[in-house]
Amino acid sequence: MPDVVLIVLGAVLVAAVAVDALATTLSVSSGAGPLTTRLLAWCWRLALAAHRTGKEGSFLTAVGAVLLTTTVLAWVAVLWAGWALVFAGSGAVVDSQSGAPVGPGDVVYYAGMTVFTLGTGDVVSADGSWRVVMAAASFSGLFLVTLAITYLISVIAAVVTRRALAVSIHALGGSSTAIVERGWTGEGFSQMFEQQLIDLRSEVAASAEQHLAYPVLRYFHSPQPHLAAPLAVARLDEALLVLAEGVQESVRPDRSATEPLRYAVARFVATARQGSGSRAGGPPPPMSLTPLRRAGVPTVAEADFDAANRRHADRRTDLHRLVADAGWSWPSS
Repeated sequence: MPDVVLIVLGAVLVAAVAVDALATTLSVSSGAGPLTTRLLAWCWRLALAAHRTGKEGSFLTAVGAVLLTTTVLAWVAVLWAGWALVFAGSGAVVDSQSGAPVGPGDVVYYAGMTVFTLGTGDVVSADGSWRVVMAAASFSGLFLVTLAITYLISVIAAVVTRRALAVSIHALGGSSTAIVERGWTGEGFSQMFEQQLIDLRSEVAASAEQHLAYPVLRYFHSPQPHLAAPLAVARLDEALLVLAEGVQESVRPDRSATEPLRYAVARFVATARQGSGSRAGGPPPPMSLTPLRRAGVPTVAEADFDAANRRHADRRTDLHRLVADAGWSWPSS
């Protein structure tokens, strides 16, 4: 006699993993599925709690790959458990030789072989209708494994793109001040510098959307600061704030070069922090304009720039949290 409770419980688990896997791998606008979101966030918070902030080459470097693998293994385990409960409740799994019902261990074995292979034939379903269910289980396993492999490859490609973005920003300057100084010609900001800012916009925007498509991406910690996208984006945004409101208006770069990039940065922060906890409580220390004045860059008064920092306190707080959530300390100006 079939056990309806076991069958329903198993079907719920199969449906839950299907929804979660599809939401995580195929959705490009809503982030990960509910189960994956909670699992990754919880594991990352544990890792951050044991991490020394700002330390290079820490164990956090391996956490992203571990979490990615854990996600896939969790899907596999839940799918396997779900079908095992369904087949256990069916009462139709028997030994192929004797026709006698098999024990729980053999049912679990049968479910695993059915979901992830074509079976071995030593344990079978004695009922024709349950053989149809077996075929559905085989398809679900094949579909999940194919989906997971495709997802793994896509995430690794996105990690490479994210680090390439950090390198592109670092090439402009190792600090916010250095970025502004390198663009200064002595009389104004060069057209080449403005073009570099324009070119960065598409890189930042693409990386932002990848965070949304592959939520696990935010948990890949870079081994060195110059490869860390959160640090690079924070430096870039501080430099853009200086270019937009810190240098004198007469020499500021064209807004068409800075404002679209600032919008792309805001999008990056919003998607990269989605579902993350926070380790920072407020805005970082304001950037000083004194080094730029020494370099000959005309700037506004410190009081005016302090007011600009206060106006953008929420944005700078979000950036500060992004950097802290990634396991880094705020970059020096």
